[in-house]
Amino acid sequence: MSRPRLITIPFSHYCEKARWALERCGVEFEEDGHPPLLHWIAVRRAGGRRTVPILVTPGGPTLCESADIVRWADRQAPAGRGLYPRERAARTDIDALIEIFDNKLGPATRRWGYGQLLGRPGDMRRLLTRDVPRLEARAASLGVRPISSVIRRAMRIDAAGVQRSLARIESVFSLVGERLADGRPFLTGDAFTAADLTFASLAAPSILPAPYDARFPPLDQFPPAAAQQIERWRETPAGQLTLRAYAERGARA
Repeated sequence: MSRPRLITIPFSHYCEKARWALERCGVEFEEDGHPPLLHWIAVRRAGGRRTVPILVTPGGPTLCESADIVRWADRQAPAGRGLYPRERAARTDIDALIEIFDNKLGPATRRWGYGQLLGRPGDMRRLLTRDVPRLEARAASLGVRPISSVIRRAMRIDAAGVQRSLARIESVFSLVGERLADGRPFLTGDAFTAADLTFASLAAPSILPAPYDARFPPLDQFPPAAAQQIERWRETPAGQLTLRAYAERGARA
């Protein structure tokens, strides 16, 4: 293997975070995408448990956490492409923000997003079958309902849980808004860092920025209340940061 292999569930926002970090830092890699549940075989073969992303590096470590993949990518980056500054205090601040986003925002946007789609088999089929091997796509297409049922139980996706997740998203978005209130363009100042990348990636299921939105139904096909909520989030400073980060992604990657 000459290039790192990134094992993913393609629509996962944690996998999006790892993918974006590798792109940003100029790391060429091969993506190995699988539908939920069917990803377990690739994960176990790589030495992981059940979660993705996993980065298998040539002759080096196998990384099983998105935050570790971001740090590894940063170490490979040429000058001007990294995601962390050299100053220790700034790195500590970035890592503190990433911990909040990983542990609070990511689970909340995942539950909220699944809450809008799990009862819609056609939308779930589209989500499960894109950018995965043909046989796995066929299996996932035939198994949309049982896969959806396992996801619902495993992540405790019910009306009360979705509502709690909505409130948590609001809380983290408020924190981000406070950070940006002094006019800074990014979370820690003038430079785009791992904190901004992590936030934008993990906020994506609640904002649906292009091109992340390509795997999901158009906004006008979401339930009206969900579509209105996404529109409101897009108008917040946190939503604007996410949209701007994605709009400028190609120029930075």
